Amino acid sequence: MAIILAITNSKGGVGKTTTCANLGAALSAAGKAVLLVDNDPQGDLTKVMRSDPKSLKYTLANLMNAVLDDTEPELFVNRAVIEGAGIHYIPANSKLAGVSSRLVSRYRGGETGGTPCELVMARVLELFQSQYDYILIDCGHSMDLLTINALAAAHQAIVPVQAHYLAMEDMADTLEVIQTIRQGINPKLAVGGILLTMYQGRTNLCRGIQDEIQADYGNAFTVFSSPIDFSIRVAEHPIG
Repeated sequence: MAIILAITNSKGGVGKTTTCANLGAALSAAGKAVLLVDNDPQGDLTKVMRSDPKSLKYTLANLMNAVLDDTEPELFVNRAVIEGAGIHYIPANSKLAGVSSRLVSRYRGGETGGTPCELVMARVLELFQSQYDYILIDCGHSMDLLTINALAAAHQAIVPVQAHYLAMEDMADTLEVIQTIRQGINPKLAVGGILLTMYQGRTNLCRGIQDEIQADYGNAFTVFSSPIDFSIRVAEHPIG
């Protein structure tokens, strides 16, 4: 059964998509079967994987809508998965925003019955768990019901955080949400680690932030010892 990792932080621009794509590439290079899931209506991961979100007929939205409609998401399994550079991925586009609206409607009681609004993605990923070693979910920029769905389905959350003090505040909020979901929806969810990104080792600021994160969170969570350096090559490398 696949290990499901949600790459998440409520702050944008901290390297979630780049982390997801490059981690997926590294796992694939190590011989693992990997599925990437774009869980953001902006489709950033889809673009990194060299697909045009606007041109895609089958995406994550088809699978989630099928669960919400209580029909057969299995019908879209082969159609929604794309193979690129040895890695399979489920793309996303603006249609996922419509799914988000439906999730909110179900949460508020506008749609009754069927799969709970927080567990729609978990139902979708059940269809893929036996086929892959790892499933990596690239989450969007807010703790909305799409992100909550990802965390409700995941075994671990990886939290990228930019080497900047303001980004640390958002990280604390993200960790609090993860803890809430663990207590209420998904007891198996754990923080797989905090990953420092856009790191410039020669600056006192970055070294100070790294030391502070380790001091504040190192006893409770894994703080990865090797931060991701600030380098344009990391952003340009993803897939292709």
